[in-house]
Amino acid sequence: MNRKFLIIIAIMLAIPLITLSFKLVKSVAMIEQEEIVEEHQEQTDKQISKQKTIQQRLEDVEEFKYYLDKGDESIAKKMKQMDLVIVEPIEMQQSYINAAQKSGTLLYGYINAMEGDKWNKELYNQLTEDDFYKDENGDRMYFEKWDSYMMDMTSIHYQDVLLQEIKKQVVDRGLDGAFLDTVGNIDSFLPSAEQKEQNKALLEFIKKAKEQFNDLSIAQNWGFNTLINYTAPYIDFIMWEDFSYSVVGDDEWALNKMEQLKQVREKYGTQVMAVGFSEPDKSKELALKHRFKFVYNAAGSYYNKW
Repeated sequence: MNRKFLIIIAIMLAIPLITLSFKLVKSVAMIEQEEIVEEHQEQTDKQISKQKTIQQRLEDVEEFKYYLDKGDESIAKKMKQMDLVIVEPIEMQQSYINAAQKSGTLLYGYINAMEGDKWNKELYNQLTEDDFYKDENGDRMYFEKWDSYMMDMTSIHYQDVLLQEIKKQVVDRGLDGAFLDTVGNIDSFLPSAEQKEQNKALLEFIKKAKEQFNDLSIAQNWGFNTLINYTAPYIDFIMWEDFSYSVVGDDEWALNKMEQLKQVREKYGTQVMAVGFSEPDKSKELALKHRFKFVYNAAGSYYNKW
């Protein structure tokens, strides 16, 4: 077998390998190009999202979480996948907050508006006797379940303490907004004759926060009458806890509040974040029917597990 023939055979054998190698290189190049395009699109989407107003971003929320404990690497990864997460700033690590926001997640910091938590010693130690709500007998109102006391929002000193807490825990840490918990205490626990005074004081407090902190986004938990009659123009979303079908599905009061909240949303853009404690499928279906955002929390009003 002559040398020329061997060369021809070698070339013929090499051609398929060369073709395969070319295809592999081309495939790798295409994959890399697709990854670059996807990454570019992801970054573009994030930039577009950041250019939207807070209200527009809240309107777009599909997945949200209410979580009040420390984070870890697993939770940090899940936070990035959410559109909105409400955290306890005292507990949640700054690095996880920053990473979630960088991925496009809105972060709101928990602030207990109408209760003084004894566990939050730094804040609690600043309170004076006049900051605590007193009933007609001059007694404080204590919540044993949470180890906290009802506060008096008409106290200017208490408002100042709470404003400093918002600055420290929300503004200085770069969160997107403040989530005022226990607003519903005004409706739920105070005599009717005292509610107006507390609601007006809360409204003034919220106005101060908006003025001092560059129109900071503010949300509230419960307090439907407070929202409807006082705070709606300044609140970007309200949370409805225990939005469970068996509780609200056929309840006349709840159905009426749903319609009122839809009217508030139409007028002011205030979104409704519903948290179901049971019957997740039926509860979610009801929430979505009214264009409320929905999340299921099997632990009820405890938010220390993701």
